[in-house]
Amino acid sequence: MSDQTTSVMTTGKNEKNIERRYRVRRQSNGVHRHSRRRSLRTIYILSALVLVLFLLLLVVSIRLSLYAKEVHDLTVLQHKQELELESLRPKVASLEAEIAELVQGRLPGLKPLQFDKVIPIEKKYVRNIIFTLIGTEDDHRYEYKLTLKNDGLTGVHPIVRVIFFDHLGIQLGDSTIGVDEDNVPTLDILERGEVRSYTQVVQLPDGKRPRYFKVEVDLPEYQKVKE
Repeated sequence: MSDQTTSVMTTGKNEKNIERRYRVRRQSNGVHRHSRRRSLRTIYILSALVLVLFLLLLVVSIRLSLYAKEVHDLTVLQHKQELELESLRPKVASLEAEIAELVQGRLPGLKPLQFDKVIPIEKKYVRNIIFTLIGTEDDHRYEYKLTLKNDGLTGVHPIVRVIFFDHLGIQLGDSTIGVDEDNVPTLDILERGEVRSYTQVVQLPDGKRPRYFKVEVDLPEYQKVKE
């Protein structure tokens, strides 16, 4: 092989090597540019997300601040109302006591109606009475248990009337034990020295609630003569 041929081959190899290095460099530059664009895109997306998160936190912070102010204002208002209510309670209690005194003075014999408590009754043939609130929240009924005792010398047919009043002394209703609507005795004779109890349920009109009660005792006409 001649020197000229060897030189030509060497020159061809060099050109191929140069072309290969150029191609590799160009591919590398393309990869770098693509990687740079992808990095910039990622930065933009992260920046946008951070901005959105910041705006959301700002809105939440503002709303929490407004809510905290509203809660504080309501707490202050509630405390103020509680103080006002506390200052009014003695006045209300005093007024209620005055009304109760006036009502009981105008209607002698009235007694405060108390539930689940034995209330002594200073009436002939009646020893005591117990009231119980029964029914539901929207349907109040009043059950009472009346205990009778005959301290007389003969047997009697007692007639007991329980009358209910509101806080102003207005009559709300009544219940009678001992006679029916035609004044016919409905109880067996209460013998001398006998103790007996009766239970009755009353439902007052319009769901009204009684504050006082009064007990009236009577006898049939045929026994009043003997008395």
